[in-house]
Amino acid sequence: MRKFGVTEFNDHGKQISAASYFRKVEKQGKWTRSVVAGGMSFQFGHVVALKHSFISIQEIIAGSAVSWADWVEPFLAVDDFVQAWLSDVDYDYWQNARDPLQYQAEGRSYSNLPTKSNGLPPPLEQVEIDTSSNPGRWSLQSGYVEAIGATMWLGMPFWESIGRNHKDVLIATDGLTVRSVGRGIIQVVASEQCFFDEATKEKQNNLRAVLYG
Repeated sequence: MRKFGVTEFNDHGKQISAASYFRKVEKQGKWTRSVVAGGMSFQFGHVVALKHSFISIQEIIAGSAVSWADWVEPFLAVDDFVQAWLSDVDYDYWQNARDPLQYQAEGRSYSNLPTKSNGLPPPLEQVEIDTSSNPGRWSLQSGYVEAIGATMWLGMPFWESIGRNHKDVLIATDGLTVRSVGRGIIQVVASEQCFFDEATKEKQNNLRAVLYG
């Protein structure tokens, strides 16, 4: 953040200096789940049961990130780095929206979408959108996220979780740009532009099959 000149944070609607915010975090031993700074939103959390910690960085103002590769770079030096990927926020949201209320709140029809039971016993059972065939879906797994992105960074813990043979298959796959970025991490570029609709469904499904199939 300092490198990119982020000097102020929006803390519950109040602008405070980065230095003040860092002191607050240090004192409390934690930071809020979401903080806004420099035209971007930062979220951080743990999924203890699945041995997973994450940080999500989202542009609020288009172009604020300038270079996503530069934002990812510091994390590549972390010993237990697993993975990172780029995604279109709106596309990602609707590809993974399972609650019909999400569609109703936005006035969007889901009548043509597949549905299924949430698998809970009555009276908790509800109908939800079946996203299991969506090319842009993601799901938390033990130690990693089963997800794809037009650009991805994949570390050694990722390959240890899904099987190192998948790495060999990925490197040998046509249509992908794969290069080493050090420390056993590889960068994969399937498209110069983020996936933002199902026009690239075949490319997305092929990438998913190579990684997780």
